Amino acid sequence: MEDSILHVVTRYIIPVMQVYGLYIIFHGHESPGGGFAGGMVLGVGLVLYSLIFGLNEGQKRVPHDLAMVGGLILVLTIFAELLIGHVFEIGIGLIVALVALSIFSTLVEEV
Repeated sequence: MEDSILHVVTRYIIPVMQVYGLYIIFHGHESPGGGFAGGMVLGVGLVLYSLIFGLNEGQKRVPHDLAMVGGLILVLTIFAELLIGHVFEIGIGLIVALVALSIFSTLVEEV
């Protein structure tokens, strides 16, 4: 899309969405939400960026190796939860965000 107003508004909305998604992930054990809800907010922010600026530009922002790093973080947080006893949901949130973005990318590439 070549709408300058949409580009400007999106540049201001996406950082707020990302910070809010991280807030939901980090405070999910104290309130409703958590890894899945926060990950969806992060994923929707990435999808919004891809919708506005194009799929190629969106894929440049998210490296393909990030999925592997997200899986590693998920495994490490599971072991940390077992050892420490606290709940860490950053791995779950990162995996959910990447899966939402990959589903969107797959659907767009198929059409």
